[in-house]
Amino acid sequence: YASRNDHIEWQNCSLDNYLGRECARFEVPLDWHNEAAGNASLAIVRYPAIKSPKLGTLFMNPGGPGQGGVEVVQSPLGDSIMQASGGQYDILSWDPRGVGGSTPSPTCFGTVEEANAFWNGTFLRRDGLEARGNFTSQTDLDEFYKQVDEVDDLLTRFGKQCVAYNPNAFQYVGTAAVVRDMVAMHDALEGSDKPINFWGISYGTIVGIYFVNMFPDRVGRVVIDGVVDPKYWANRPAHEHMEVSFESSDKAFDGFAAACAKAGPSRCAIAEQNSTQASISQWTRDLIDAAYDYRRVTDPSTRLTSAAIRYTIFQGLFQPQEWSKLAVVLKKASALIRDPTSVNTTEIKIPDQATAYAYEAINCADAQDAGNTTTKDVFDLVVKVTHHVSHMFGPTSTKLAGNYCHRWPVRAVERYTGPWNKKLSNPILVINNEVDPATPYINAKHVADALGSSAILIEQDDYGHGSMAMHSNCTFSALERYFLHNKLPQKDQFCGTNQELFPETGITKSARAWISAGV
Repeated sequence: YASRNDHIEWQNCSLDNYLGRECARFEVPLDWHNEAAGNASLAIVRYPAIKSPKLGTLFMNPGGPGQGGVEVVQSPLGDSIMQASGGQYDILSWDPRGVGGSTPSPTCFGTVEEANAFWNGTFLRRDGLEARGNFTSQTDLDEFYKQVDEVDDLLTRFGKQCVAYNPNAFQYVGTAAVVRDMVAMHDALEGSDKPINFWGISYGTIVGIYFVNMFPDRVGRVVIDGVVDPKYWANRPAHEHMEVSFESSDKAFDGFAAACAKAGPSRCAIAEQNSTQASISQWTRDLIDAAYDYRRVTDPSTRLTSAAIRYTIFQGLFQPQEWSKLAVVLKKASALIRDPTSVNTTEIKIPDQATAYAYEAINCADAQDAGNTTTKDVFDLVVKVTHHVSHMFGPTSTKLAGNYCHRWPVRAVERYTGPWNKKLSNPILVINNEVDPATPYINAKHVADALGSSAILIEQDDYGHGSMAMHSNCTFSALERYFLHNKLPQKDQFCGTNQELFPETGITKSARAWISAGV
């Protein structure tokens, strides 16, 4: 299929201050094993090397699933990838099939209004479950379980709706096909005789793990960063992924609370004089409970729910350099609950429902069939995770796409299920933060151990999702040596970070502006 793309027509697509980007389209078969199925069209972006000599093309997937690579390369992350890889590679990313500007698009509704009407406010499309504490109330548990039948019916109808509306899409968005697409792009640009270079972050690590095991003889310089466990992704029913996803989440929150207390009120908006990690943690838990009580007792229609606060905290933990902004958000939420007139709540917009569902479609396409799993079984696992894995964020686990998959009627036409321990033509670099709220370090350890001498593992100190969440001179140097000279550390390595949490600049004007339109 590379022959169809021998002449790729690049056009300038630079945005704002991020210059030098070029965009094009690339055609691939929907089904790599059945040409008659038709074609997919990929939106691709290239950021040409800024130094000489050029060493080749570095493919990059930023995560998701459902995150488009085009907009990421057109952003500051494109510059960061260029710098960390040494500047001598063309950085190439793309919207994987089913994502962004690529086809097929996994749409399930014709309009936003139809999607809003279908979901009708159910917690599945909000920020997670409403719960006080960690399901410490039997009333909360009873109300949660009362929704089993409704949710089961909704998920069943959702699957049928998607397939009926778009019957020729969902079976073609699996990760195995994404890997074959990348190989075809590489062959068109660099030739089939050259090794393939890749950097995958978060879900992008699944793309990378699939690639090195599907094509072990074509591995060039490959980095997987913020690692997802492929056995949970591909070899188990998708809802079971929540058992590992939140393993480090509470530790990450503890890190936020400790750093806030250390920073004090001049640098952390929710700190007071003599605050401690325990007091910041308790203040935040009290805020979540206050939001829960406010919704139940005072205003059932409030947009500021306990679930919204939990999810805001969880997402905020991904980027430690933005923790001062997160503290401002929580401070404002607390003020709003105490005095609803203090904020114009009409400014707090409930997002419209999506019409396309790449996140759900790709998760479910790759996952093992759930067999006789019931929606009650999934609810039971949410409670188990809340009680035993993450007290703080267990109720947020209902946001995970895997909870849809036991009622999702489609799997990918090609599913890769291992093995995960192939001998590679070139060793790869595996990186994970010590306390990553979404992809715990143990995932990276499992992947590196499986690959044996074909992988070197860097454990990066501190917090955040992906190594770029906090700067590390040690990690940066290791990346540059690997990409420029194909040299890896002789053994697994621990790298410290070089970034202060809640920096001395305090609560900046930009942090206040960021939240000025409402929580």
